[in-house]
Amino acid sequence: MLSYLLAALESEEDKRRFIELYEENHVRAEQTALRILKNPHDAEDAVQNAFLQVIHHFDKILEIPCKKLGFWIISIVKNEALMILRRKQKELLQEDWDTFSADVSDPTSYNELVQLFSQLPPTYRAALEMRLINGYSGKEIEQHLGISESAVNTRISRGRALLREIAVKEGFHI
Repeated sequence: MLSYLLAALESEEDKRRFIELYEENHVRAEQTALRILKNPHDAEDAVQNAFLQVIHHFDKILEIPCKKLGFWIISIVKNEALMILRRKQKELLQEDWDTFSADVSDPTSYNELVQLFSQLPPTYRAALEMRLINGYSGKEIEQHLGISESAVNTRISRGRALLREIAVKEGFHI
């Protein structure tokens, strides 16, 4: 990873400074990321992204007092790790909904799903049915409903949130 990062720096002096900075902080950075993410591969990504940020702002680093520099790097690592964590949580939520909507072959599940959808306001219901049940893309929904794609995405997002609330009230575990 270090050689990959060093390739982004131009002068030998910057490379030397970066190596010192990296060697002083990478172990603690990896520990911090691993503590947050609980996955060594994701932690490595967070650390790499953080040090890429350091390289991107390398000129400004020289202005930071040495005692604060380690804290600054760890803060970047924490932020990168939290961004990875948020992205993974969004992916998990999407997978949950895909699984929830894909199991319409079971008549009981299908009827329960229809009942949940019937409780939604028509604007959200139409967009969600097209996406989750019919599998339409954002563009296709846009054309069918005659609204912009951003409006489609907003309706789907709000509809999912409302559907989630309704499902929880009805006793579903999502």
